[in-house]
Amino acid sequence: MIKGLKDISISIIIMSTPSASVEKKTKKVAVAKKSSSKEVKTATSNIKEESVKEESVKEESVKEENVKEEIKSENQDTSNDDFYSMMDKTINMFNELNEISKKLDIIDEKQIKLFIVEKKKMDKAINTFEISYLESLANAFKISKKASSKKSSKKVVDPSNPVSEPAVKKPLECNNCLHTFLGKTDTTELISRNQAYTAVTDFVKHEKKTNPEKISANLGNDKEFRVYGGLKTFLDSISKIIVNNIKTVESEIKRCEAAKPEDGSKQMKELSNLRDEIERLNKLKNIPDVMGYTNVMSYTNLCFTNDYVNKIKAKPSKTKSTKKIS
Repeated sequence: MIKGLKDISISIIIMSTPSASVEKKTKKVAVAKKSSSKEVKTATSNIKEESVKEESVKEESVKEENVKEEIKSENQDTSNDDFYSMMDKTINMFNELNEISKKLDIIDEKQIKLFIVEKKKMDKAINTFEISYLESLANAFKISKKASSKKSSKKVVDPSNPVSEPAVKKPLECNNCLHTFLGKTDTTELISRNQAYTAVTDFVKHEKKTNPEKISANLGNDKEFRVYGGLKTFLDSISKIIVNNIKTVESEIKRCEAAKPEDGSKQMKELSNLRDEIERLNKLKNIPDVMGYTNVMSYTNLCFTNDYVNKIKAKPSKTKSTKKIS
């Protein structure tokens, strides 16, 4: 009996030993598979990160090259190239339009009217271009003629000597509305009259590129533009300056008139200048809906009111004759 039990236990041990070994091996294989899987994932992740880094470096390199090309193109005078490139595109468009027009199916009155309306728009655009182009040629001819007949020496501006700088480029104190229009937060910053004028023309240029229908469509003159948005707000602020200037000048006129200046005297000349200024300000105080480039500086200059009255009095008089105040 005991012997039989020993045999059974021995057989159990013999049978159990291999399965335990197999189980251990299976666990080891599973662990090995997990670790290898992790290594694969880690390696894949590293490859992806390296790929992303390489792509990022490439993108940065491309951006740098693009910036260099932009800087290079900005430093070159490409205005004429752009013009002739656009001319080529326009010619190609007209050729295509010519072919399409042969296939037009105009069968009713509505389509005929639509065709006439669009044709008028095209004729107007072509006419405007021809006028502008001829003006450019005429101006170029005048400049060329002056250059050939008279050699003009360029005025050298010495940075260390502000006196040599043109008056329109001299930084001056100005009204806060100009800082706002220029997007400047420091209201103590000095700004030149040229900067003020350029800010308005830059606004118009930007709108002509992004919003041409609103800024200048159907005006019939490329040198005119509509007043709206930030420009309207700016000019409305200048209108308030004009109202204040009118009050200031009127007060000074009363003071001068009370002194009863002699005809031909310096005081009479100053009084005449003040009256001319009142007339000019009254014409400017109502901001127009449409403005020309030639009117811009009349408004922007009013942002600079330092010693305003004395400067007006010192201007060369426009009035040819003056009468003695009785």
